Amino acid sequence: MGYRELLQALEEEVGRQVRELQEQARREGQRLLEETRREVAVEREAVLTRERRRFEEEAGRALSRARLEQERGLLGEKRRLLAELRREAEARLPGLGEATLLARLADELVPELGDGPLEFRVDKGQEEYLRQHLSQRHPGLLLRATITGAADRCGGVKVSLAGRQLLDNTLPSRLQKAWPLLEGGIATILFGEGDGGV
Repeated sequence: MGYRELLQALEEEVGRQVRELQEQARREGQRLLEETRREVAVEREAVLTRERRRFEEEAGRALSRARLEQERGLLGEKRRLLAELRREAEARLPGLGEATLLARLADELVPELGDGPLEFRVDKGQEEYLRQHLSQRHPGLLLRATITGAADRCGGVKVSLAGRQLLDNTLPSRLQKAWPLLEGGIATILFGEGDGGV
């Protein structure tokens, strides 16, 4: 084998090795490209998942805030309606203070009246009825009592004990005492089940 043939064989070998190296480089480049694409796809999916989760959490918080605001608004409106109902009841109750009710309300106070002078205050026009009732049921009280008619209707009776202590057994005062016990039941009737804690 001559120099020329040796050169040609060497040239062919170098060409073959170059082609092999080029093919290896191409395959390695292809492998790196595919690996990079896979890694980018995985990273993209991870970023999308994180962002989706963050968005869902933010949306959940926003929805919770909106629901809370709505519930606060509803609660405020329910309280306003209950307060309006209470004011209306307080305004109407004195008009319900008929004579037989007055007698019962006065009788409820008798055990607390003690031995001193008494001043009964009732709605104007009911003084005589109370006087008759006390003379029949509690004659001892009538001897030490004065009965006056109040200018404002109270629907019941107030008693001043020796000018120091006032016992109030009027319909509005009874409503005021009973309201905390009644409010939950009224709310349930008005607004439905489960709203008794207004």
